[in-house]
Amino acid sequence: MTATNSTSTHNGHGTPVDPEALRQEIARTRASLGETVEALAAKADVKTRAQDAVHNTVATAKLRMREGVEQMAVNATYARRELRMHPRQAVGNSLRRMLDSARERPAPWIVASGLFLLAALISYRKGQQ
Repeated sequence: MTATNSTSTHNGHGTPVDPEALRQEIARTRASLGETVEALAAKADVKTRAQDAVHNTVATAKLRMREGVEQMAVNATYARRELRMHPRQAVGNSLRRMLDSARERPAPWIVASGLFLLAALISYRKGQQ
C-alpha cells in the first residue's frame, strides 16, 4: 500500500491522502454545505413561509366551501323529494331534528330566540309611534 492510497484518521474519520480523493471529498462537503445553507435560508424566509401558509389555508377553505355547497344541494334535493312524497312526515322530521339540535347545543338557539324577540319588540314599538 502506497502513501497516496492510504488514509489517515482524524477524530475517528478516515481522511483520504490521495489528492484526487481529497478533491472529491471537498466537492461532496461543499455540495452538502450548499444544501444545508439553502435549507436554512428557506426556513429563515418568514415572508414566503407565511404566504405559503395563507395560500394553503385559502385553498383548504375554498375546497371545504365547495364541499359544503355540494352537500347543501344534495340535502335540498333530498328534502324536496321527501316533502313531495310525505309532506306531514317531512315537516315532523324537520321539527324533530330542530328540537334535537336545540337540546344538544342550546346556546345558538337561545341567542337566535333572543334576537328574534328583540326584533319583534322593536317592530312593535315602531308600530305604536
